[in-house]
Amino acid sequence: MFCENCGERLQPGSAFCPRCGARVSSDAQETGRTGRMPHQPAQQAPGTNAAPGQQAPLPHQAAPQAGQQSNQQKWRTAAIVAVCVVVLLAIVAVCLLVFGGKDNAADPAATGGQPAATQGASNGTAPNGSAPGGTSADQAKTALNLFVSQVDNAAFPQMTLYVRLTDQAGAEVSGVDASQFSVVELGSDGTEHQATVSEVLPVGEGDMMNINLVVDQSASMSREGKIGNAKAAAHAFIDEITALSTNNAEITSFDDRVYNRQPFTSNAVLLDSAVDALSTDGDTALYDALYWALQRTNMRSGSRVVIAFTDGEENSSRYSASDVIELSRMTGIPVYLVGVGDEVDASSLRSLATSCNGQYFDASTADLAQALQGIYESIYADQRSMYRVVYTSTFEGETTAYRTVRLACTNASAFQGTVEASYMPVDNVSAYENSVNMNDYVLEDSASRYYSTSELQDMSLWELYLARNEIFARHGRGFKNQDLVDYFATRSWYTERYTPEQFDAMTSPLNDYERKNVEAMYAIEAERNSPYLVTAD
Repeated sequence: MFCENCGERLQPGSAFCPRCGARVSSDAQETGRTGRMPHQPAQQAPGTNAAPGQQAPLPHQAAPQAGQQSNQQKWRTAAIVAVCVVVLLAIVAVCLLVFGGKDNAADPAATGGQPAATQGASNGTAPNGSAPGGTSADQAKTALNLFVSQVDNAAFPQMTLYVRLTDQAGAEVSGVDASQFSVVELGSDGTEHQATVSEVLPVGEGDMMNINLVVDQSASMSREGKIGNAKAAAHAFIDEITALSTNNAEITSFDDRVYNRQPFTSNAVLLDSAVDALSTDGDTALYDALYWALQRTNMRSGSRVVIAFTDGEENSSRYSASDVIELSRMTGIPVYLVGVGDEVDASSLRSLATSCNGQYFDASTADLAQALQGIYESIYADQRSMYRVVYTSTFEGETTAYRTVRLACTNASAFQGTVEASYMPVDNVSAYENSVNMNDYVLEDSASRYYSTSELQDMSLWELYLARNEIFARHGRGFKNQDLVDYFATRSWYTERYTPEQFDAMTSPLNDYERKNVEAMYAIEAERNSPYLVTAD
């Protein structure tokens, strides 16, 4: 018998071909046993194409057909495996869609989307992107971080929000305008009132900015040269901000009391004289100073900010941190704080600044002047980088209650994001509460003793201006200058009895102490080119 695969002669009863190793069919084994030769007719072998009655192919003719049969079997096996793999992958995909859908919706990053936009309270927590399930158009928009730094209600119902706009990398954005933002105000009952946005512009050189610089002059500032370094930093900062005539600053100092060293002005000479007049003494009434500064700054319109530093812990104030936070919220004015040295309660100061929509900074006593100057300039640059969003409120009710304002990008905008802040339309904050301020008199005994030139030289130009006119005010003289009118209206002892013209026409009621002190103060003011001398009293 012969191998059906390769034609090799086989021994009778062989199960495998010794040449190719193919299994010997039972028919071939049978042929070997019966002695039938390969060329003799036989029954049709399974899998051959010979019809009944035809001669079966010889072994060497049947080999190609057997090889084709083997290849077909392999292809059928591969096809079955491929179909199984496809079915298995389809099942896995369906399971992921059905059972993983909820997790993907909660985690938009899993589907390639952006996190849902969040809403900030008065601290202006900014959104980070599009809401889950947003359209492809939403995902193509630029996601904005929005932060409402301050709210100016001075011209209510026209309102101004000062807003920081940055992209997800923290870079400032451009190309925004009023058409891309909407404002909605919410009453205490949640009722929405649409407002009209009229302007969205970056803060420019022509925009008013008001900075109240609050300086610690407590006794501890006399150590390690801190007061000298603080003065140097303040002078450098004054040079920078007064380069723009639309910037105004006020110098407030404090120990265990609060002192208005110089009211708001853009005049560098007056501001520098206020800084030069600082002298150290007493304890630390930081909260009183911040409360005073917020009241004073609230009298201004435009961009407003309070910047203060201290080197010790609060120990003398009548007001509390909660009072300061509430007043900051009511007026919409942010407070930035700087802790100098290692004796400050940094945690409390940081919490206070954050609650007042500002920021806290640490400053080492080493290189203090440079550190303070850098911090001042950083805060100033941050405020100058804001956008001014002007809108007109249509919500006339509840003007003495807090309301929420929601600023959001419109559907037509190329940006997306939203933020919320709160404000009070009519804050009813008094001009300023005087009990924490300096003594009722600038120079209480100027009518009873002569002041030396050295004593008077230590005073700021503002203080000299007040002290000189204080002598006339004691005798009931009225004033033309509004700053004097406002100031003496807060003095408990002052009553206007004569107009300026009536007083100047009468025989002078001043005694010799008063006359000599007036002359000495006037001479110092003239020597220092005081701007107050060119205005009528």
